[in-house]
Amino acid sequence: MKNISKDFFRKMNEKKKSSLTAWQIICLLVATFFMLVQIFSFSGSLARFPLGSLLRFIPKMAENATLILVPMVFGAVYSKRKVKTTEAVRYWILAVCTLVILYLVYFFRLPGRFNMWKVWGVFFPVLTSTSVLLSGSIFSMLAQPYLYELQSRITEKQNWLLLSALTLVGFATSAGTMMFDYSIYGVYLILYFAWGMFLAKTKINSKAFSLTIFTGIISFFVVLVGVPGFNGVYWYQLLSGRAGSFDSWNRDFLNNPTSPAMFLMVLAVFLIFKKVIVSYTRREMRYFIPVIIFMQAPVTGGLLRSFRFTSSAGLNKFIMIIIMMLVSLLLARLYGKYLNRIRLFRSMIFTADKSQNLAEAVEKAWGGFTAWVIEHRVQLLTWTWFYILSFISFLIESDNLRIQISTASDINAVVFLLGTRFFAIVLTTIFLDAMFTIFYFVTTRYWTSNVLVSVITIGWAVANKVKLNLRGEPIYPTEISEAANFKTLIPMIGTTLLIVVAIALIAVIALDIFLEVKFPIKKKGSWRHRGFWALASLVLFLTPLRFNHDGGIIYHISRGFDNKQSFRNPERDIQINGPVLNFLNYIDLQIMDKPANYSQSTINHLNEKYSKIADEINKTRKNTLKNQTIVFNLSESFVDPYTFPTIKIDSSAPNPVKFIQSMKARSTYGNMLSAGYGGGTANMEWETLTGLNMGMFRTTLTPYVQVVPRYKYYPTIGMNFDYKSAVHPFIGTYYSRVEDYNRFKFNKFAYVGSKYKIIDQRKLGSSSYNSDFTTYANGLKQINDRKGGQFINLISIQNHMPYNNWYPKNEYMGKISGELFKSGAVKEQMATYIKGVQYTDQAVKKFIGQIDKIKKPITVVFYGDHYPSILSQSYTSQYPVQMHSTRYFIYSNKYAREHGAKSKLTKNTNYVNTSDFIAMMLEQTNSKVTPYQALLTEVHKKLPAITINYAGEKGFELINEKGHQVDPKSLTSEQQALLNDYETVQYDMTAGEAYGLKAKGFYR
Repeated sequence: MKNISKDFFRKMNEKKKSSLTAWQIICLLVATFFMLVQIFSFSGSLARFPLGSLLRFIPKMAENATLILVPMVFGAVYSKRKVKTTEAVRYWILAVCTLVILYLVYFFRLPGRFNMWKVWGVFFPVLTSTSVLLSGSIFSMLAQPYLYELQSRITEKQNWLLLSALTLVGFATSAGTMMFDYSIYGVYLILYFAWGMFLAKTKINSKAFSLTIFTGIISFFVVLVGVPGFNGVYWYQLLSGRAGSFDSWNRDFLNNPTSPAMFLMVLAVFLIFKKVIVSYTRREMRYFIPVIIFMQAPVTGGLLRSFRFTSSAGLNKFIMIIIMMLVSLLLARLYGKYLNRIRLFRSMIFTADKSQNLAEAVEKAWGGFTAWVIEHRVQLLTWTWFYILSFISFLIESDNLRIQISTASDINAVVFLLGTRFFAIVLTTIFLDAMFTIFYFVTTRYWTSNVLVSVITIGWAVANKVKLNLRGEPIYPTEISEAANFKTLIPMIGTTLLIVVAIALIAVIALDIFLEVKFPIKKKGSWRHRGFWALASLVLFLTPLRFNHDGGIIYHISRGFDNKQSFRNPERDIQINGPVLNFLNYIDLQIMDKPANYSQSTINHLNEKYSKIADEINKTRKNTLKNQTIVFNLSESFVDPYTFPTIKIDSSAPNPVKFIQSMKARSTYGNMLSAGYGGGTANMEWETLTGLNMGMFRTTLTPYVQVVPRYKYYPTIGMNFDYKSAVHPFIGTYYSRVEDYNRFKFNKFAYVGSKYKIIDQRKLGSSSYNSDFTTYANGLKQINDRKGGQFINLISIQNHMPYNNWYPKNEYMGKISGELFKSGAVKEQMATYIKGVQYTDQAVKKFIGQIDKIKKPITVVFYGDHYPSILSQSYTSQYPVQMHSTRYFIYSNKYAREHGAKSKLTKNTNYVNTSDFIAMMLEQTNSKVTPYQALLTEVHKKLPAITINYAGEKGFELINEKGHQVDPKSLTSEQQALLNDYETVQYDMTAGEAYGLKAKGFYR
């Protein structure tokens, strides 16, 4: 067969190719120009000319005329004899090759527009409606043998009557409403192809010719005048209320490919050029396939407009049309010379040519396809399984097979994922197959490798879902090391789930052994072949290092696969991207965009600028910070229960936060904005210690893990003291606290298991966490252990999730109601949480009473770090600010007040950010500031509170004292400059070179 194939193509290439005449070439180029002009829209330009109301419809007329004329030309050329399905196959091949070249140029020119749905359209141009004219040409080629036989069997008069009747029926049944946007309408173009076949073989006498030309001219003016005329009638009816509906009738019915008036106009043109048309050969018609692609491919216009050679838009368009004409001629030459040399295409054309009819061609194609499927069944079944596995991993992350798509609605997960996230699942499948390839190279066992991938994928999805349910966020790459703290993880996960996992693993291992013994599979290929693909798979796993680098090719390819991460709504991110891609997206986060003016000289300039402001502030400040005792007290998940959306606590139950609410009268008190929900403790802690802000980051990240380790030393409020410490009555290794506190130059970190003993370890009820009484006992001990001033970072753990009804005699059980508290489980968890908050209130009351008795200045900044993860995170879209707001207060003890500290601040105290606490504490304690602290003071006083964008997109959000969002565009120029200064300093200490540490006196 191979030899026959070679002989067949050798004979084809040996056929004499006649050269074109000058007239044929001119007509060919004019037709090409006429078609390529339609890439651009000139309606607006023509509307500016005299009679513009008429002329602006001409581009649409030209487009519709082309849809009629081109099939007629193809029909005339292919009227001489029957053709086989080979020609339709050739058209498809020419189209695919042209689309591949076009889209490669498009994506390299405009990489941000890369999309896998567009790539899909490259190889299936008919299926994806890339070009109706192309589809019509392919359909016409398939129908040509049957049209040829039909037209040969009936008389000339019968042909006239049949074609005329079909033309009129097509218009009458559609009323000129056919919109030729989809491939299926290409079937209609077979009618005009048939007209071309018939007219090419029919002699037209001079009288009929003259009548046709006259009719065509009249038709042209009928369309030219009629379309704007009916358009005016339509709008008159609509505006006067006489139109039944907006689409009651089609005002463009004359200007439509089905319009008899349009057909008569094109018919006149066809007859004028009939002689030159019928002189063309198949070779010229194949030339027009790339031209058709350029004319109608959806990306062509955007690509050509991206090139600008001059300041004139019209001249740019003309230049690009000439370039595309040259490209079309070049492709015709290249295709003619090299296309048949490609083995796949040669085989396709040969198979089609040997088929007697379409049915036989389809049968042979199906036979070849099934043979290929059988030969590659292992790979295909493996891929199919991995796609199903990927899809299952996506579904596991959904909320009862629902995915929240907006504030007010959710959607069925299956429909949403298959309909809009198809290629995100495909990308996950590619990574799973790469993992399988690596395992198979190492183990050489098919089932073992397959089972490993399956277990890892499902296990990873379940683990993420567990954390999602507990904390409202997925597992981040930075948290993998936390698995070492399995003793604290087990109570959170639950022993039941661990037992189920253990049983499942035993069953999977048994299944793997059974499959390897009973159904062994050996994939084809040598160890070198497997090694090559294993190496390629390893390289693939390096690509996530560039997923978040804007402008890079990997970035655009990743997003082209629908892998789009917002980083501000972790729950929705993992639901739409799946657990695998979601994890990979966090491997290499881009911290901040570099400010345009960032440099060492800029930081030095800011040091000078805010040194002057610090001098002004310090004129009225009497105290030195290092001589005081400052306690930043992070109260785990503390929220005033009465601020929960829709909640109602029965009046018979005692007020659980009576003392903390009373602090409003004698301390700085208000709402604090959290950047997290159900989690993010370390992030809030980082904000309070540094004065920097999570909202300035490009993505959701954990600074303790991804920012602080970049620097040997990291500035915090603690650097202004001779002694600083941290106390946490829990495991201290979470979020790299031990390492980071060393970078903060803390003198001491006391936690469970450290060399510093945690005293008075008391657990309440059946809770496994040390109580807040323990927290404050250790905080008080640290205060009393030092005679001079010091800084203490005091972190509690008592109210950490889960909330498993572990307090006996809980008077809040059965006393909770509200729209968001309908399920029994939520009510029980909320009652447990409120009882814990009541214990916190009692512990805080005791602690405040104790420090009031101490004869040294002590100021406590108390704040809840985030909401507890009791309510579904989906509700945060309905109550964005409310469900990110916690209580805080800043209290100075009696001795501090007697020595210059204020009792409370009265301005800018409601809806503040944790990054504001340093400036607020300095003002309340009447302490002098450094240039950096002067910047923080200016930010706090002159800007609304800065926090993350709660809508889930990139960037920050501004919230005023009433809890309302402020448009950044409404900021004054002074505020904008201040915000830029703050952003520049944050960049310096998060993604930059830490020039501020070298600027003398900037931080201390």
